[in-house]
Amino acid sequence: MDETHANKIRSLLLEAVDAIERAHAIVSTLDSEDQALLSASLDEISLAVHSKLLQKLHLRYPGFSEESEE
Repeated sequence: MDETHANKIRSLLLEAVDAIERAHAIVSTLDSEDQALLSASLDEISLAVHSKLLQKLHLRYPGFSEESEE
């Protein structure tokens, strides 16, 4: 993978993180049963994006952590 591909992947992952955060905001307005059903899954997805995918990109391309997020 070259830096162009890595940058595009990073950008898409950051968009996904934003979408997950927006979904979380909507889920927080639901009744407690629906919140319980959906919140845990959203948390798992967010954790995977941050701790597995973005972290691996940052380790391979350390400059990413200093770049401003798009």
